[in-house]
Formats: sequence, structure tokens, C-alpha cells
Amino acid sequence: MSEPFSENHDNSELPTNPEMLPPVEPPSAKFIVQLFVVPGLIVAAIVGVWLLFGKLASAEQDWQAMLADMKSSNEHRRGRGAMGLAQALAADQNRRGILSGPQVSTNPQVAKELSAFLAEMLTSSLQTPAAVDQQAFLTRTLGMLDVPDAVLPVLREAMNPTRDREVRKNAVLAVATIAHRASERGTPLIDSGIVEELSNVSRDAEPLLRSSSAFALGLLPAEATKQPLTVLLADSDAKTRLNAAIAFARQKSLDGLPVFRGVLKEAASGQRQISPANAAEAAQGAGLDALLAVSNSLRAVGELSPLFDDTTRDAVARDVETISKKYSEPRVRLDAAQTLTKIRGQ
Repeated sequence: MSEPFSENHDNSELPTNPEMLPPVEPPSAKFIVQLFVVPGLIVAAIVGVWLLFGKLASAEQDWQAMLADMKSSNEHRRGRGAMGLAQALAADQNRRGILSGPQVSTNPQVAKELSAFLAEMLTSSLQTPAAVDQQAFLTRTLGMLDVPDAVLPVLREAMNPTRDREVRKNAVLAVATIAHRASERGTPLIDSGIVEELSNVSRDAEPLLRSSSAFALGLLPAEATKQPLTVLLADSDAKTRLNAAIAFARQKSLDGLPVFRGVLKEAASGQRQISPANAAEAAQGAGLDALLAVSNSLRAVGELSPLFDDTTRDAVARDVETISKKYSEPRVRLDAAQTLTKIRGQ
């Protein structure tokens, strides 16, 4: 049994003089961080994840309300519904590969309802500017859905020549974004009807539509798109030719190389020598389209360089080297220098 406490217990070992007590030191910043800040951050992270999953679940449940708002006769409700649904779909795309769970963008019912709504609007006799704007918005929104069987038929209908130009363009770009994601997943988008409709658009009188269709065709399987893309390589519009060449480059084909070489040769021969007196003026005067064309062509020839024969490699390298030294835009000169290293490293 333990000894009971007694007032006569020997306390001689305990310090009785206050001066003998150990000094009291203020807590260090490290101690405060460990005691308060770190647990606070952990709690905040847990609450943040909980709120995020709650928001995602709410978006999954509320899409019907958003769609109902989009169908409303009230302009403000339509705008609120359209914006809410677009944000939910965009959030789905941004969180892929990070969080799992139900997604609006892969919900077959969402795709079915939105596609049916667009089909209804396309066949409506009411084609006011506001209605056409909503059609254009819906076509782009469908591009954020990954349910091809539901959305591709109505996107084909939206490309019809009788539709507004903006609606047709957005339908083409929607197909391109769907095809791009499918390709990234390793499941290429295969749809002969879409290839046929894009080929029809590629023959349109409007250069913007031909250029957009060339871009979209390049994201579809090569065996189905070679013929229309070959025609587009000789198009009268420079952007269309370049998009067709980029499409072939994406498919690891040299068919578009003459287009790239033409862009690079013009850039190499048409630029003035860089000097302090004219550098700023030259950079300001260069058009954005020209800069993008040269940058995209440099990137393409760099990727294709393993396929070059010695004669082609030497000829391309000469133009790229000239661009790296003389082009007016510093960013392009740097791109050219990097491309030259890649070409000569083969």
C-alpha cells in the first residue's frame, strides 16, 4: 500500500526561496506556430475540402435548375442559368485528375437536355439577335461535355450553312475541344458524320470557317481527314493553310512542311537588321498574326525535324538561324534559337 500524504512529509528538496525558481521565458515564434498556426491550417484545409465537395455536389444537383433558368422567358434568369451551368462545366474540366466524384460534364442527362434545348432553338422560328447569341453560347457550352453520342448530332446541325456564322464557328470549335480531350485520354474521336460536316465547312466562302475547320480536322484520326486537309493546304487564306499544315504536323506528317518553310523563309528574308534605333519600331509594327505564324511554324519544324533528310534539315536550319539573329521580336528570336538547337541535335 502506498504511504499516505502527511503534513510532516520531508519537503526539504523543494525550493522555498522564489529566487531559486527557474526563470520564465516567453514562448518562441516556432512554438506559437506549432501550437496555433499549423493546427489552424490543417483545420482550414479540412474545411476547404469539405466545402469544395459540398459545392461540387450542389452543382451536380442544381444543373436542372440552371437549365430551367436558361429556358426562362426572363432575360436575367436566362443569363444567370447560362453562366451558372458554364461555370459548373468549366470547374469540372479544371478539377480532372485531381478529385474524383460525380461530374456535370459527363452526365448523360445533362448532355441530352442541353442538346435537345439547342436543337429546339435551332429549329425555332424566333431567330432574334438575342436568340442567336444564346445559340452561339450553347454550341460552345456543349464543347465542355464529354458525352459525344449526345452532343455531336446537334453540333453537326449547328454547322449547317443556314445557321449564323458565329453559331457555325462555335460548333466547329466545340467539336475541336471535345476531340482534343478524347485524344488526350487515348480514345480518339471517331465519327464519320462529323468529318463529313467539317469537310463541308472547309469549303465555305468565309475564311474564318475554313480556318476553324482545318484546326478541328487536325484533332481527328488522320486516315479520315487527309483528303480535306490536303485541299486546305492550298487554300487562298494564309491562316487556313497554316492550320492545315499544323494538323498534318500533329499527325507526324511532312505534308504541311512546304507551308512552314514558306512562313520561315519570308520571316528570314523580310526582317530588317536589329539595331537600337529600330528594334522598338519593328516590334511594334509586327502583326500578332505574323508572330503567331512564325512561332507556330518554328515549333512545328522542331517537332518534325527527326523526319527530315539532310538536305531539308540544312535548308530549314539556315532560315531558322537567320530568324534567331535578325527577327524583330525577341521572343521569336529565342524560339528560333531553341528550335535550331533541336534541329541540329538530330
